[in-house]
Amino acid sequence: MRNSRQFWSPWWAQIIAGLFIALLAVGPWLWLWLGQREQPILPTSKNDAAGLMIIFALITLLGGWFTRVIGRRSTSFAILTDIGVLLALVGLVFQWIWGDAPEIFQGKISGELEVQLWVLGIIFIISQVLYFLIAKLQLSIVALLVAALVFNVGQWMQMVATYTPLEPEIYSSLIYVGALILGLVLGFLGFLQIWHLVVWVIALAIQWVMPAVISAVVTLLENPVGSVGGSLAKFGELSQDAIGRTDWLIPSLVTLAVAMLASVILLIIRKAKRRS
Repeated sequence: MRNSRQFWSPWWAQIIAGLFIALLAVGPWLWLWLGQREQPILPTSKNDAAGLMIIFALITLLGGWFTRVIGRRSTSFAILTDIGVLLALVGLVFQWIWGDAPEIFQGKISGELEVQLWVLGIIFIISQVLYFLIAKLQLSIVALLVAALVFNVGQWMQMVATYTPLEPEIYSSLIYVGALILGLVLGFLGFLQIWHLVVWVIALAIQWVMPAVISAVVTLLENPVGSVGGSLAKFGELSQDAIGRTDWLIPSLVTLAVAMLASVILLIIRKAKRRS
């Protein structure tokens, strides 16, 4: 760990890390673009709103934890890593606009493109806020943020797996990678304090609800209703329907099993260190 921190200590290395994090998140779409070159690398809210949310969720998680663990919550480390992410995103947005809407460079912009840019900007701002919160706040709060984002990790893993000769059983189980990650986070948090147990319960509830929320948001982004009131009503309807179809049992069991195992192992290790 110390060697890793020394490796990433130069300011330029932190910017490169941010670039790598963004490119890793967009990796499946980059690979698809290299093969077809029909769509822009960065998904848009019109053609792949789910992909856009997956990318920003992965950037937020990877960037936040990289800064938290390697950068030791350093503000300067977080900013420099974020600059690398921003540079990558600017390049991706430029590639998208250059290929799909070059008229914007002449001061012309269609209503549809304007909506897509607004959606991209809002998701980016939310991602930035969550990134710095994950990088800086205490673990009990961060665990709840992780619970809201980890479902996207499983979807990203499944996208990567489509380019490998995995068996269908293994491919389908990758959706639970997010639940495993959340279990590890809760395991490091532990269960010896009442507040931590409350966090466990809230995190499991968030993990159950978020797939339905994401599904509803994606549906609205790709098929906008129009008015704000109509969108909110449709969002509530879509979320309620999706929650009823969400598989909550297996993800919850995976998270609890991993959390308990990690907690017990860490507890034993800490007691052994105190005695030695």
